[in-house]
Amino acid sequence: MNDQWMKLLVQLRKRYTALTEIYDLTVQMGEALDRDDGTSFGMLLSMRQEPLLRMQELDENIRRIGKTDAPDIQERWDALLDGQAPCDADEDMVVKQMQQNRRLIERLVPLDSRINQSLAGRK
Repeated sequence: MNDQWMKLLVQLRKRYTALTEIYDLTVQMGEALDRDDGTSFGMLLSMRQEPLLRMQELDENIRRIGKTDAPDIQERWDALLDGQAPCDADEDMVVKQMQQNRRLIERLVPLDSRINQSLAGRK
């Protein structure tokens, strides 16, 4: 695998790990909210901050690799982000990881919205 694609894939996989942590903590936050357990909710909310910050850093790394550190793949990276099909095995691995990340985000967003709506209703 090309070194540039490997760097990108590693960051995308680390992003998935951070997303998984955020998802798990968000599920637990919802359960604590359902139990009306404010103490646990607050602790979980605090714990969720670390993977959120890590994910922001990873997002910046991904942008940097795709735009600055890897000029030889920049055009293909932009094309993949625009939804074009991968041209080789390296690109295919990156696209599959991006899709896996996206699926997890699609599960996380409604859960987070439900928690936010529940909190807004309690005020």
